[in-house]
Amino acid sequence: MKVKYLEKFYVAGITTRTNNETELNEESAQIPALWDKYAEENIEGKTFNKAKSMAMYGVYNKYENDVNSDYDYTIGVEVTKPKNAITIEKDRYLVFTKNGEFPEVVIEAWKDVWDYFASEACEYERAYNYDFEKYAKEDEIEIYISIK
Repeated sequence: MKVKYLEKFYVAGITTRTNNETELNEESAQIPALWDKYAEENIEGKTFNKAKSMAMYGVYNKYENDVNSDYDYTIGVEVTKPKNAITIEKDRYLVFTKNGEFPEVVIEAWKDVWDYFASEACEYERAYNYDFEKYAKEDEIEIYISIK
């Protein structure tokens, strides 16, 4: 885990509104279905102004309050223009990296995030601005958590 400062960038894709309680229930979870839709409908192939980065993103934003509230989740790729995209503002992030098989590694990485923020050793406070999963390598996930 490390702290990184990122400059503003844009992500375009498809979005759903959900919350963690919904996502913990296999029958009501919306994020896996959104990933299926993204692939089946070739959303990436229909995305204009793609950046040179080949990374995929899962972006959490528009938090109602905190970890227990509703938020938007967007699957997409980095683009060079803000039109029809989410603008991820310049911010400070705590980055968690995990290697392994998908989708298990995603669950394991989020467990690391939850465990850290629940621990007494936690030195940072979440900002609930923009959090995101970055998929840049075949067997690796990076989770960026915006911090105050």
